[in-house]
Amino acid sequence: MISLAGLNSSQRLAAETIEGPVLILAGAGSGKTRTLTYRIANMIGNLGISPKSVLAVSFTNKAAKEMKERVSALLPRKKMSGITLSTFHSLGVKILKNEIHHLGYGKNFSIYDTSDQLAIVRDALKKFDADKAFDKKTILSKIGFLKNKAISAEDFGDSAYFDPEDPYDIACEHVYREYSEKLLFYNAIDFDDILFLTVKLFNQNPEIVQKYSTKFKYIMVDEYQDTNPIQFDLITHLTHTHSNLCVVGDDDQSIYGFRGADIANILSFENQFENAKVIKLEQNYRSCSKIIGLANTVIKENKNRKDKTMKASFDGPHHPTLWACGDTEHEAEVIVDEIVGLQSAGKHLADIAILFRSNTQIPPLEDQLRISMIPYT
Repeated sequence: MISLAGLNSSQRLAAETIEGPVLILAGAGSGKTRTLTYRIANMIGNLGISPKSVLAVSFTNKAAKEMKERVSALLPRKKMSGITLSTFHSLGVKILKNEIHHLGYGKNFSIYDTSDQLAIVRDALKKFDADKAFDKKTILSKIGFLKNKAISAEDFGDSAYFDPEDPYDIACEHVYREYSEKLLFYNAIDFDDILFLTVKLFNQNPEIVQKYSTKFKYIMVDEYQDTNPIQFDLITHLTHTHSNLCVVGDDDQSIYGFRGADIANILSFENQFENAKVIKLEQNYRSCSKIIGLANTVIKENKNRKDKTMKASFDGPHHPTLWACGDTEHEAEVIVDEIVGLQSAGKHLADIAILFRSNTQIPPLEDQLRISMIPYT
């Protein structure tokens, strides 16, 4: 038996709620990966659910690997056999390898890299007699964007994303058609095709939807706030024969709108999936109370969000401080002055870290550190 005694009450409720749609709102540092892995272990180890019927998808190979390792630590190896813990794209490739012939491709298809894709775009622009007028990478980026919005080359011209006054959109409509035809001719797909073609396959073949929805009876999705329209369509197809969908996410951590993520997927979960249960993980195990209090004050100003308030597990002696700096150089001076003060107070330099958003912020910091003769890595 897998013991759930180490989980807090909310985590345990999430790990024990197996049937039907479940939304786990997991704030930062609330132990969502721990909760997910114990949920999987509980399903297989305690409830006797077949590993072959369990599917958990994440966004990165690293996250999928971590989940697999954690579940492996809880379950005997023989009970792990058949479970699918993967990224969205790994799942899509597995499905396409078995079913892509229904779309006119051979099963030995290739996945083109960026250079191969740009070569096709260049040739298409030449055919359009516009290879010097348009940037190939911009056109390719637009095609990828459209695929993640589930918009085909045939539908682009009639979609809300087509502007007949925009020369790039006119060129992109031509290139997208040519690009799609060439990929099919070469029996190749690109990275964005992995999910785009999987959903197209499902849309055109109800019996294949039935097959995979029956196979995966229990589905979990990590980082649900970052799902885009094509991923939502895929999830909807996979839950065609059941409603056992558990999604984990935090609307306050949705930052990938520029990649096509649609925050509406998590905000409207209860409307999209009838009788959904919402469980909030609000206990933070990462930061002290003063940090959490500040974060809550800032986050509550978000206009579109689910109501939740994070609680810290411990107090700390330090207060967060906000410095209002005039420019990048002033910011570097303030930071290094603070480090000098800490050093004078007997603090160890090895205990001090500077976090920055962009590499462009490094030179002024290095200049000030050198001026103050502070060794750094």
